[in-house]
Amino acid sequence: MTPEDRVLRARVAIMRDPRFLAIGGVMMIGECKLVDDIPTAATNGRDVLIGRQFVDTLDDDVLRFVILHEYYHVLFMHMTTWRHLFEEDAETANYAADAVINLMLDELAGKGADNFIRLWEKAIFEPQYHGMDTGDVYRAMKKSAQQQQQQPGHKGAGGGKAEPMDEHRPASGDQQDGEVGEALSEAQAKEVQEAVDTAVRQAAIVAGKLGAGMHRSISDLMDVKVDWRDVLKDFLRSYAAGNDLSTWRRPSRRGMAMDTTLPSRYSESAQRITIGIDTSGSIGTEQLRRALTEVMSACEVVKPETVDVIYWDAEVAGHEIYEADAVTTLAELTKPKGGGGTDPTCMQRYMQAHGIKPDCIVQFTDGHVGGQWGDWSAPVLWAISTKGITAPSGVSVYVPV
Repeated sequence: MTPEDRVLRARVAIMRDPRFLAIGGVMMIGECKLVDDIPTAATNGRDVLIGRQFVDTLDDDVLRFVILHEYYHVLFMHMTTWRHLFEEDAETANYAADAVINLMLDELAGKGADNFIRLWEKAIFEPQYHGMDTGDVYRAMKKSAQQQQQQPGHKGAGGGKAEPMDEHRPASGDQQDGEVGEALSEAQAKEVQEAVDTAVRQAAIVAGKLGAGMHRSISDLMDVKVDWRDVLKDFLRSYAAGNDLSTWRRPSRRGMAMDTTLPSRYSESAQRITIGIDTSGSIGTEQLRRALTEVMSACEVVKPETVDVIYWDAEVAGHEIYEADAVTTLAELTKPKGGGGTDPTCMQRYMQAHGIKPDCIVQFTDGHVGGQWGDWSAPVLWAISTKGITAPSGVSVYVPV
């Protein structure tokens, strides 16, 4: 098997693995090329270059690690987020970025019994930096170097001397659009950031459908870089029901069976959407109205026939139903009710008792639910007003209030 074949097989295996949902979309953004003039690997924050001879030295599990390592740089946009660090001290910034990624990959490797990935024997591995981002590690290294008047010694994952595995090429504002593998222009870097944001949002939706979780560091991207309103719209579009429109982008399988190309049917309308609102005191009235205005805006895209607004605390305190055109008045007419404890499962029981079966559910809460997240029969988007809290199922996104 050629190095190209091995890399292709490794990429496909990664994209099929539910542990790496976020990376699947990111791997489609740039190009992945094998070259002869790079000893190990390199990335410019979009494209990935891997040395052909380097591939020949790697077992399959280590090769998957190398590929994941490079695309984690893209996922976390290290070349643009920490560009100032690379400009100040490229060697230390390179080391810090690698240290952060390798700790995450080591954690993921330990969660599976399939030996899917294994760190390269010379990979940077510094457990003392666990939970820190690249900037934190960079500053810690600088401080340690100043105190000791020398760079600290480092150990590799295999016990040998650690060394940066790849070359990082941060974006540059002083150039035209670069070729594959070259430093990106600011315009290209912005395009990559938008593409990564989209990939993370879509991965979160898929993870919710599969009941899978996402590494906390990737979930943090939803908090920091992803607008919750975009997540909301993507979520509602994903669960729109019906077949009132047609598209040629995805040919109909029925037509293909008849050796004829026909458009497939799709919809931008939903039959029923349910909005749950935690009124235990976590969200103020004005913040709630702003949030509902964004929900109403999203509903203009999917055009639901019915929207239920259910207010809950320890029990369901209010249930409002808006039909068709009345949805546009939701934010102005709604009357919040409640103010007691916090138990979202009361809404679940209420919906079962009243036969409410929506296409999807949007829950606004502070996330302090005492572990009682419930077991929902429809896809759920948790719009959480407390940073750092993630629901065990469904899609979670931080909503500042």
